[in-house]
Amino acid sequence: MMEMNPIQQQLQQPETQKAIVNLLVNLPTYQKNMETLGEWIDFGKAVLQDKQSLNQYDELIRSYNLDLETVEALISLLEKLPRLNELFEKLDNFLEFGEAILHDEASLEYAAASLKSYADPVVEKGRQGLRIVKDIQQKAQADSEPIKLITILKWLKEPSVQQGLKYVQATLTTLNKTI
Repeated sequence: MMEMNPIQQQLQQPETQKAIVNLLVNLPTYQKNMETLGEWIDFGKAVLQDKQSLNQYDELIRSYNLDLETVEALISLLEKLPRLNELFEKLDNFLEFGEAILHDEASLEYAAASLKSYADPVVEKGRQGLRIVKDIQQKAQADSEPIKLITILKWLKEPSVQQGLKYVQATLTTLNKTI
């Protein structure tokens, strides 16, 4: 029996034979890819040899103010793109949710009822305040008697007047300190 050299031994391996068949099957694709790569290399060489094209690209790049700080900022932005993308997806989901609610009558009615339940007490307090102001105006216009000094002294004993005067005094003290 004749001894085989290492190349013949390798060619006898089933994996090697399978790889060779696969290489031969894909050889036209590899050739097209190599030709395309060669065309790109030729294009790159032509561009690098064409001074007019180089000047145009140089002017274009210089017009963008690309300095080291800009490049570092661009790299930093690229590093943050996954996080920004995640935030934009959440924002997009939120906007879609909002649009869905705006187009859903039941949701709009529920939201309006909820807002009304919060707004009604505030509106009622406002109406009550207006009634008090109107009542005060009517009483002030109806009373034609002049105010006497003794009446003012009696008012000073009233707890609500005392509280109001305390607020006035605190306000004046605070304003004097800040001015």
